[in-house]
Amino acid sequence: MMYLQKRNSTILGTTLLLCAMLTNISFAQQRPTRDPLGFLKRALTEAGAPALTTDQETQITTLITAYKAAQPDEPSQALIDARTAMGAAILAGDLTTAQTQAGIISGLIAAENNVRLLALAKFGAEVIVILKNGGQLEYLVQKLSSERVVGLIESLAGRGGFGGGLGGGAGHGGPGRQE
Repeated sequence: MMYLQKRNSTILGTTLLLCAMLTNISFAQQRPTRDPLGFLKRALTEAGAPALTTDQETQITTLITAYKAAQPDEPSQALIDARTAMGAAILAGDLTTAQTQAGIISGLIAAENNVRLLALAKFGAEVIVILKNGGQLEYLVQKLSSERVVGLIESLAGRGGFGGGLGGGAGHGGPGRQE
């Protein structure tokens, strides 16, 4: 009797798990693809700016793809090695070596951040040129402020956000919200 109850419970659990998995797969297939330019398009509309042309959309999408592809997925091997060495030094009670490795880690992180920030600056400057040439930049700056336009551009690259990235800390309310 106990065996049958356990067997039925296992079958029920497996069936519920299978149903949940199929539901998740179904929902995943039904989700629309997110438009990487959606925030920008909405901001342009709310600012009363001309819409992006197909050519502008292609140019900006190409910049986004190139920027993201150039970003490393993982920390450098040198950084991994320095963290490992620091951990080993800490475990060995070797404060001098641990501090030396901490300095190396700090320098490597700073160098990696510098490369990322330079790439982000290049990306942002190129998007600004596209918007300026299309006549949209003035509308955005007038509606959002310079800081929030920079945040909007950073959000295209998957960084920062409205006012939350390099451009400063004012407003996080999206393109239509005035602070």
